[in-house]
Amino acid sequence: MSGAMAAASLALAAVGTAMTVAGKAQEASAQAGQANYQAQVARNNQMVAEWNAQRALQQGRVDEQNQRSKTASLLGSQRAVLASQGGDVDSGSPLDIQADTARAGEYDAQTIRNNAAVKAYGYRVQGANTGAEANLDDYKAASTMAALPYGIGSSLLGGLSSMSKSSLFNTSPSTPTIRGTGPSGYSGTVWGQGGDYGSSV
Repeated sequence: MSGAMAAASLALAAVGTAMTVAGKAQEASAQAGQANYQAQVARNNQMVAEWNAQRALQQGRVDEQNQRSKTASLLGSQRAVLASQGGDVDSGSPLDIQADTARAGEYDAQTIRNNAAVKAYGYRVQGANTGAEANLDDYKAASTMAALPYGIGSSLLGGLSSMSKSSLFNTSPSTPTIRGTGPSGYSGTVWGQGGDYGSSV
C-alpha cells in the first residue's frame, strides 16, 4: 500500500475514533440531563404531596371544630326543649340524653380528625416515594457522567488499536530483484539473496 493510501486510512480511523468519542459524550450528557429532569419533577411532586398533607390536616382541624360547634348547638337546643317541659335538665333522663348527644358529637369530631390524619399520611407516603425516585434519578445522572471517562477511554483504546493495525505500521519491505548471468550465457531474474546466478570460472 502506498504511503498516501496508508496516511488516508490512518486519518479516517482517527476521524472515526473522534466521532465515536463525541457520540458517547453527547449520549451521556443527554441521559444525565433526562435523569436530572426526572429528579426535579419527582421533587416537585414531593413538595406538592407535602402541601396536600398539610392542607388535609388543616381542613381536618377546621371540620373538627365545626363538628364540636354543631354538637354544642345541638346540646343547647336539647336543654331548651327539656327545660320547657319542666324538671331539672341536669339530672335523670334529661342529663342522660345530653350525655349521649355529647358523646356522639365527640365521636364524630375524633373521626374527622383521624380521617384527616390518614389522608395526610397517604400524601406523605406518596411524597416519600417520589423523594426516593428523585434520589434514584440523581444517582443515575451522577453514574452516567462518572462512567463517561471510561467509555471515552475504551473508544480511544479501540481507535488506537485499529490504527496500529493499519498498513502504515505494518508495511512489508519489497523483495529485492537480483539480475545475474547463469551458465551458458543464461540471463534471468532471481528472487532471493543477492549475487550472480552461477557465475562462470
